[in-house]
Amino acid sequence: MTNERRSLTFFESLFYLWRVGPVVASVTLEGGVDAEVLERALRLLQRDHPLVRCSFRRTPDDVAIELADDGPGLELVAPGDNGLVRVLNTGLEDDRRLYRVTLAQGPESAVLSFAGDHAGSDARLNTLLLRRLLGHYADLLRGVESAPAGRSAFEGSLEEALLAAYRPGPVRAPEAGEPPLTLGAPTDAPGELAVRAFAFEPETTAALLAAARRDGVSLTNLLVGAMACAVRARFPEAGPLPVAPAFAVDLRGRVEPPIAPDAPFCCVARLVCSTGVDADDRPAEVGRRIGAQLKEALAQEEIQHRLVSQREVGEATPLPPISFMVSNIGVIEEYPVPEGLRITDSRWATTSRGPVPTLFGSTVAGRLTLDLVYDTAFHRTEVIEEVAKQFEAVLLTALD
Repeated sequence: MTNERRSLTFFESLFYLWRVGPVVASVTLEGGVDAEVLERALRLLQRDHPLVRCSFRRTPDDVAIELADDGPGLELVAPGDNGLVRVLNTGLEDDRRLYRVTLAQGPESAVLSFAGDHAGSDARLNTLLLRRLLGHYADLLRGVESAPAGRSAFEGSLEEALLAAYRPGPVRAPEAGEPPLTLGAPTDAPGELAVRAFAFEPETTAALLAAARRDGVSLTNLLVGAMACAVRARFPEAGPLPVAPAFAVDLRGRVEPPIAPDAPFCCVARLVCSTGVDADDRPAEVGRRIGAQLKEALAQEEIQHRLVSQREVGEATPLPPISFMVSNIGVIEEYPVPEGLRITDSRWATTSRGPVPTLFGSTVAGRLTLDLVYDTAFHRTEVIEEVAKQFEAVLLTALD
């Protein structure tokens, strides 16, 4: 490995080979954005975070991330275009840039989208980089240009951090059990992605957080419980039925020493839980049961051992069947904006191709936003809409 390229690790190569695609962070800005100044801000970000200048290169021997002298420029797209859906559905090439930054500017507002390939990034990293991009933009408008940060594009990897603390072990196959409830129908190939969005004003968000604390669960577990109840509601059979949610777990703070928030690589992996859900279960009850499983699996460091083991054998560890996935990154530090601009919406998501719909969430300025991403080849929009309405109704019963 030189200072201009590094091969993808086994874990990263799975994202690349499975063509997972970008992790997109976007903000809607009320007011006009100076595209030329934003372009300069992007160059400063690429200077300080060289990963944003990188591309994938596939050879007969490996797939690598290579550093380029120049990064991608700011792309101007038509206003009114749904940046999240458009970027999620952008086709992928084998040799492609890791990052894409777009601006859709209308007469009164603009949508800024910051997309980084999941093989080299995740939501925590990309929302942080978007915040630093907006920070550079605000500084430049004030006539200030920050000094270079002197970062490298290649500062290790998640597997390197794990291998320093864990020994490889056997790859354990998932235990056989009753298949969980799913929403998707079988199909031969993935299709276009669609998004069902939710937004909760600060008062409702605060009330949901208070209700979760009162019931002894996290907000994420409350969301999982509500979605599990919504999925269960589509099936008329009596008695508890198995629902298997997956969590996206950020491993930065789960290794020693902890990985920095702006480390230039993906630090997220999935963990699957399962519980029986009855028709009259409340979301906090379901969330508490699932949360107990999650807590136990995290205490046993199940993900860390799995990732180290699969690297040793060179094949992905099979996961049990999944009903849906939830990835809530919690509170995001407010984005800096110059005078005259106001953020009216903030979202993030990544591709969720195949039969498993994924609920992506974050809280900015006290406002909880959620995006349910689903593959239209596997899911009918009317079914997702029914589940979404049920999810929201069930979630709000926690306030009763």
